[in-house]
Amino acid sequence: MFSRLQIGSIQAFDSAQPVKALQKFAAGFAAVLLLSSCQQISVPRVSSSVGNVEEVCSDFVTHYLDNDAKTYETSQKVLRQVASPGCVQSMQKAGVLAKNLKELKARVVKFSKNKTPDTVDVKQVLQADVTANGLIPVTVTGEVRKAAGKTAPFAYKLLLGVRKDNGKLAVVTITKQ
Repeated sequence: MFSRLQIGSIQAFDSAQPVKALQKFAAGFAAVLLLSSCQQISVPRVSSSVGNVEEVCSDFVTHYLDNDAKTYETSQKVLRQVASPGCVQSMQKAGVLAKNLKELKARVVKFSKNKTPDTVDVKQVLQADVTANGLIPVTVTGEVRKAAGKTAPFAYKLLLGVRKDNGKLAVVTITKQ
């Protein structure tokens, strides 16, 4: 038989009761440790010292979709500055980035024939947890309003990394969803 002593608000047990109480305490403590370690596995959002993820992605997609003759050249420069070298090559192959100055000027002339350029409206930027490779997946959605007034939805998935040369965010890939 086990006897129980009440001393104030503390209960004391004799014999095997302390073992069971210790086992319950150990199980509870193990659960707390497990839950707190899971919380630390979740990767935090990127600090503002490397750049604002939402701003970088929103601006990048806006420049990516730019077809305004007045801003196209600047957009091309920004894309080259923010994209990784591999992403620049991919965008050139896809025809998003001009391969040379002659091609850039030809596009500006083509876009200048449009009376009203498209308008890009970014609706949502969703950042996911950092991948095992250290990249930041981000989904950017919104609408492009055409000159005729029609809208076309868009969704792009970007993977961001941190540049080694300047410590700022860089777009590693951009994929249409």
